[in-house]
Amino acid sequence: MRYFLLLVACALLTLPTPLAAQRSTGPAASPTTPLSGPGPVATQTPASAAARYRYWEADVDSLRQLLTTQRADTARLRTLMHLADIAPVWSVTNPNVEETAELALLSAQLHQPEQRAYRQQAAGNRLRQAKDVAAALDSLKAAVGEFDRLGQPVPHLLSVMRTLYNQLNQNEAKGTYYQTKLAYYRQRGATENMAACHLGLGNYYAYQGDYNQAISHYLPHVALYRTFNRRSAAGQLAVVGDIYAQWGNTDKALHYLQQSVAEQRRWGGDPFFGYKTLAEVYLQRQDYPAALRALNQALRRPTGTEITPLAIKKAYTFTLRGAVLLAQQQPQKAGPLLLAAQHLVDSMQLPLNAPAGNLELDATWARYYVATGDAARAETRWLAAYRKARQAQRTPLRLTYLRELTRFYQQQGKPGPAARYAVAALALGDSLDTREEALHEARYEIEQATQAQTARIASLRQAQQKDAARARRQRNILWAVLGGAGLIAGFSFLLWRSNQLKQRANEQLNQLNAAVTSQKGELQTQRDELDKSLTELRATQAQLIQKEKMASLGELTAGIAHEIQNPLNFVNNFSEVSAELVEELEEEQQRPARDAALEAELLGDLKQNLVKITQHGQRAAGIVRGMLEHSRTSAGERQPTDLNRLTEEYLRLAYQGQRATDKTFNATLHTDFAADLAPVEIVGADVGRVLLNLFNNAFYAVQKRQLRGDAGYQPTVSVETKRVNGQVKIRVQDNGLGIPADVQAKIFQPFFTTKPTGEGTGLGLSLSHDIIAQGHGGVLAVESQEGRGSAFTITLPA
Repeated sequence: MRYFLLLVACALLTLPTPLAAQRSTGPAASPTTPLSGPGPVATQTPASAAARYRYWEADVDSLRQLLTTQRADTARLRTLMHLADIAPVWSVTNPNVEETAELALLSAQLHQPEQRAYRQQAAGNRLRQAKDVAAALDSLKAAVGEFDRLGQPVPHLLSVMRTLYNQLNQNEAKGTYYQTKLAYYRQRGATENMAACHLGLGNYYAYQGDYNQAISHYLPHVALYRTFNRRSAAGQLAVVGDIYAQWGNTDKALHYLQQSVAEQRRWGGDPFFGYKTLAEVYLQRQDYPAALRALNQALRRPTGTEITPLAIKKAYTFTLRGAVLLAQQQPQKAGPLLLAAQHLVDSMQLPLNAPAGNLELDATWARYYVATGDAARAETRWLAAYRKARQAQRTPLRLTYLRELTRFYQQQGKPGPAARYAVAALALGDSLDTREEALHEARYEIEQATQAQTARIASLRQAQQKDAARARRQRNILWAVLGGAGLIAGFSFLLWRSNQLKQRANEQLNQLNAAVTSQKGELQTQRDELDKSLTELRATQAQLIQKEKMASLGELTAGIAHEIQNPLNFVNNFSEVSAELVEELEEEQQRPARDAALEAELLGDLKQNLVKITQHGQRAAGIVRGMLEHSRTSAGERQPTDLNRLTEEYLRLAYQGQRATDKTFNATLHTDFAADLAPVEIVGADVGRVLLNLFNNAFYAVQKRQLRGDAGYQPTVSVETKRVNGQVKIRVQDNGLGIPADVQAKIFQPFFTTKPTGEGTGLGLSLSHDIIAQGHGGVLAVESQEGRGSAFTITLPA
């Protein structure tokens, strides 16, 4: 009996605890993708992945050196096929058109199934060398069709075809071709060719200035290329950084560019484009020493194959060095560099959209002539830059030059041309703005974050199910143990009745009973803890389900708003401008020497304005923007956040945004951040949205009072953080117009605004109040004196 009781006690001690940590391990990635090079399609394993890398990352120069030692036709054919895969057309890295010609001949002699494809590819290379670009493109497209029929991946051939489309200025045809091919390859799981199509589509959208779509194709291209060619993937990361720089998000641009040059050095690529673009970003951020350092790095010889010839690199770096010196107001040093760059561009006949991106030599010359006071030459260069941007169909660059021409003619006191180019810039700029997201972050990255959140939700649900099953098992064990304890107690009572004289045996039995009672208490405690854990998990599940519903509703609202917003932007902007354009056109038609190009441009601008005037007014657009604000969702996870850093970041963002809208605006910023403020559990993106709204309102209020012309008035915005009675307070105060007492009680109501009609939707403070009060259990309060300013205070639980 004693041994039986000891075994029961040991079983109780070995029960699993209900709060044991669960280790979640994701499934191992084992995609089934076509293997590159010779061999059938197989499941991706470490060995097959290494083989793919060896094939697609092979060095072109090494293969050509190997080719010189081979005499057998079969060996030469195998090497030539490899070269055709990784250096498929006549280019800087493949100067020998004879290679594809020999490949076509050998494949026909040896009766290879690819002989027709190689014959078309060889013909395309010859035509490309003869500068018959249109015929070359047709031949290479026919070659791709033959490779598709054979199921053979040709990612590099597909990729370089975009350069032929660009030379022909056929951007729309390029987009249609790659869209069709991408759908075809997706059905067949052709990973390598899908990667190339994403590259072509990214290039197509970049030419249009649709940065969101461009990045949302470049990033999948990089992800797919990393499965077989890490060097090319690293190079395309620099393109992502370049697009983000053009979009105005220099932080994202630096992130991808620095990652690109690091990976290029690691995998033996040519990081020139990455360093060149880094210099452009640093120039944009006015960090001139960093820009010059990046240009020095750009001219260093790469460890691997040099993709861009040194002469082309010098043309770019001389131009950019001149731009940096002009930005530093040193035109006398910039002139010789620009002359050297011009000599290289003329000798190689480099276009605006040269191999390593935009080569803006004309624009840099124009800035040089402006700095040296030569207005006539500056005008000639600006017009040449704009003409080349139009011919190359580089929409973002065209917009930049339109704005520069407007500014130039204003400075020269020529209002007529200035107004004409300003109208064209407004129309083109609006067409670009309709494609952009407010945060300048590609939708692809947002969708990736959403997928990660969905995976976390699924993991939590799986953990909940496991905990529930464990709880059921432990309840069953508990009842079994309690039943066993009851039997033990009854047997002990009978033993006590039959053996009263054996006091020692009774004492041992009592000790065992005490042990059973102790285990019962421990099990009861564990059951209570388990019930508490289940309650928390159910609450978490309800919260996650609610967030999923709200995310779906937000996406629907965002979709509806995006569909109706585009037609609502232009009624007030272009109704008067259209009448002025008609007057200018009539005046031009009445002149003896009529300018047909000017009339065509005026008619084109007038046609754009008339199409847009048919839409609704500014008030609807403001309400739609508010709806978009309500529809945006965030990850919703509270994390410890440094409120001082978050507040300072959004204060700077709001001030820079106000300065970008009105460059004459200046305000004094006072900050008083509590030095010992510990991190606070919040949803950083949501609270940041509230801060941005409060800062924008404060700058609006002080700007309006400044425009009223009060004597001695200095716009001031103050921000303070502090901890009071276990709570954290953020106070945003301005000395603007203030809010009348009779409307302060309604300030947080939806669609109520103190701004004039058309300047506000009344949704900003309503949304902010919901985020603080409902989302974080805090308080958003306002204090204001009309004519003296306002103060908004956010109170959050510490």
